[in-house]
Amino acid sequence: MKGSSAPVEVAAVLGAVRDDVRQTLRTGWLDPGVEAAANYPVFFTAAWSAIRPNVGKSFLALARRIRSDAADVLRVRFDLPDLRKRLDGDLSEEEIRRIEESTRAAHLATAKAQIVVHALYRAVRKERISGTGREEPPVRRGVPEWQRWMSFQPASQDIRPILAQVVNEMALPSPPVPLRLLARWPSALARVWEELGPIVRSEAWKSEALRLRRLVLAGMMTLPHPVELQWAALRARGFTEEERLELTDVLAAHDSAMPTQTLASAFSTSKPKTSPCVGRSVGSSVRPRWCSTIHRCVRTGRQAPWSCPPARSNGSGQLPRHGPIPSGWG
Repeated sequence: MKGSSAPVEVAAVLGAVRDDVRQTLRTGWLDPGVEAAANYPVFFTAAWSAIRPNVGKSFLALARRIRSDAADVLRVRFDLPDLRKRLDGDLSEEEIRRIEESTRAAHLATAKAQIVVHALYRAVRKERISGTGREEPPVRRGVPEWQRWMSFQPASQDIRPILAQVVNEMALPSPPVPLRLLARWPSALARVWEELGPIVRSEAWKSEALRLRRLVLAGMMTLPHPVELQWAALRARGFTEEERLELTDVLAAHDSAMPTQTLASAFSTSKPKTSPCVGRSVGSSVRPRWCSTIHRCVRTGRQAPWSCPPARSNGSGQLPRHGPIPSGWG
């Protein structure tokens, strides 16, 4: 246990802090970047205490913008595959449903984790986040019921070469969250990486990852509360300067990797441009192609895979579409 002169005492509260992170971010797992910081309990507990009050309206708005920008750029700049169609022959309907839930959860969680990992990195570098000073009402906490079964599974012998290739080609410290969640379905993991691999090697992917990184840098200025640690107190509790420098290098790698993880999460929930999710009649049992459960009808609020009411002309000549995750879901 690093960064502690009283490891037993620190270990007693570390589990509670880890659970509080999951409940506050509403995710069934900890992102690898957050896990890396948790290896230094004295720093992690102090840093999370400073970051946690910022998880409110402004935080969620920034996370939604990151998710939306990542999904939009994938639709515009890349030819996206119909992932669901390619998995239909390999897996049962129940397995596909769970895969869709997993990719939906990763898409919701990764943008929030990107903000938190960047805040942890700024904190360990002794860079103060000033905060706007605005007070914001509390937001919903707790891991949603539909996510409670999700967790990272140990990699089997069959998928370890795939995950190793992912880490190597994407230049990441660990496999991205959506692919780790897919590890329990080796055929799905292989199919997704088969489609994702050529895209991540492109210059367009790299430029968009940099743009998402800049978006987070600018968005940190919108958070309401300052993030600044009391370093004399942390040193007194056993967090040394050598450990701070060591953790700085670790978090630098994870912070640099987060935009790529956010894009990968958006990719796993994207649908092809050639197959828009248009309105269908009420009661239809036909599921629109690649209209996963992360979508709702923008007019009625009805959740996919069930369909929109018949479309009415709105003067634009366009049919209603299932839109992105509404405000408040994050």
